[in-house]
Amino acid sequence: MIRWTRSGRIAPGKTIPAVKWAKEITEFVNKKYKLQVTVYMDSFGEVGTIRWFADYEDLAALEKVMNQLWPDPEYFEKVNQAADLFVPGYFDRVMRAF
Repeated sequence: MIRWTRSGRIAPGKTIPAVKWAKEITEFVNKKYKLQVTVYMDSFGEVGTIRWFADYEDLAALEKVMNQLWPDPEYFEKVNQAADLFVPGYFDRVMRAF
């Protein structure tokens, strides 16, 4: 089992629209690509951080999804809508279950 996560820090004063957008982009990729991505916001620790999570059978399954997203102009149009909602730069992590 592989777990992919992406985290982004909400820009100052943008919490409500960032949370709304995070839910919308999650629903979009789940519906269009038949995924099970979940989204959370930190309540303690790095407050103001939104995190997406998805589990995959193996690295090949993760790569397949990424290869579908990267050339999709509709996906990137939606991503670009959030340009001012987050501090520049996302952080991705891939973990393996033992």
